[in-house]
Amino acid sequence: MAVLACTPLGLWLYEDPSVTVSRLRVDTTSARPVLVALDLRNPNDYVVAATRVELLLVLDDLPIGRLDRDSSVSMPKGTATTVALPLTPARGAARDRLRQFSAGVHRFAVEGRATFTTPIGTRKVRFAQTGEMAFGQPPSPASAPAGPDGSP
Repeated sequence: MAVLACTPLGLWLYEDPSVTVSRLRVDTTSARPVLVALDLRNPNDYVVAATRVELLLVLDDLPIGRLDRDSSVSMPKGTATTVALPLTPARGAARDRLRQFSAGVHRFAVEGRATFTTPIGTRKVRFAQTGEMAFGQPPSPASAPAGPDGSP
């Protein structure tokens, strides 16, 4: 007689969570001048938790800074969770250089790795995203690739 695992079919299905940039904020008048908001999506039918996020942010080819943050963000099954994380600017990204990102549309690139705890153990998920984002307006999501006529 065969012994089945905890799932009805005897299989444990798992898909890595996804990480995407939701929005970016640069405000040189704030104590935390750079904020990166990430959407964490859990496609699984069980809860996972994000325990660490590491990333590098580049705006218009200028390295803005790195983020290394331990945390514990519970991600309910089949949902997306948005987390906003302050980033400490790199030495080359002084406040006067950051002011150029207070308005207009700018290119961004984010590369990183998120660590998740799951029922099958710890998973390290790499992510990368590039695009354009409007600054100096109400928060808007990271832009989708433009169509042939320039529209999203």
